[in-house]
Amino acid sequence: MPDLSFTGTLLPGARAILQEHQREMPQKNELCGAFWVTLALRAFAGASLEQDHVGLAASSLLSAVQTADSLPPGHPGRDDYVLELPRTDDPDIDSGTASEGLMVATSRLSDGRFAAVPVSGDWSAARVSALLTGLAALDCDLLVIANSATRALWNSHASPADLLGYLADGDAASPPVEWDVGHFIGVLGWIDGPGGSLAICADTYPTIGQAGIHYQPFDAMAASLRRDHSEFFGGMLVFVPTDRVDDVTALVSTVGLEAILWDNGTPYRPEGVAG
Repeated sequence: MPDLSFTGTLLPGARAILQEHQREMPQKNELCGAFWVTLALRAFAGASLEQDHVGLAASSLLSAVQTADSLPPGHPGRDDYVLELPRTDDPDIDSGTASEGLMVATSRLSDGRFAAVPVSGDWSAARVSALLTGLAALDCDLLVIANSATRALWNSHASPADLLGYLADGDAASPPVEWDVGHFIGVLGWIDGPGGSLAICADTYPTIGQAGIHYQPFDAMAASLRRDHSEFFGGMLVFVPTDRVDDVTALVSTVGLEAILWDNGTPYRPEGVAG
């Protein structure tokens, strides 16, 4: 009989992030990147702030007129902003937050105590695995934020049979994904099986997965970061104490990726955009 034992690994700081995650969901409309930096600043830096504060520091752009197009099925959205954020009505500009903005907001709102290290390049399942394994070995709280194209991911409500089948023998059958947007999600760890590995992902909406938690094969994660056949790209931000930036940068290079920014379609404009 084949070995069907599975092992799970949580990244350092994942439990603290999960506590904030369950309290804060859902994200405010078009602030998925700011949502994750907000959780990390609360969990690791002891900050008391709202998603809007991160969005403002990151120069996030909201649509002049918000629609349900960017929302997952079954979620009404959330627009209880506490600050006025820049808005745009330019159809050629994607609303949301640039990765550079999240880097700036992390440093500014933590008074330089934390940094968001960008990771981009030619993503593969092996590189996702090597990066997460290396980060798990770091002796510090951290948060991995993946800027994914959701169309490449498995359906967040994949059945236990689908997930266990993949872990056991690599069976890749999965229902079609439920939405198609560029989205920031949290990666909290992974599960290894003899057939493959699943990333433990957290979403900004409770209607995705089970109370916001879902599981994605490493090859699906890699495809969502590459964004094949798109003019834009994905990547990861690794939120860590500033004194560990060099360790993360060295790891990124070792696994064959680069510690550089990517273009996700939303421009970084600190001065804002008039809508």
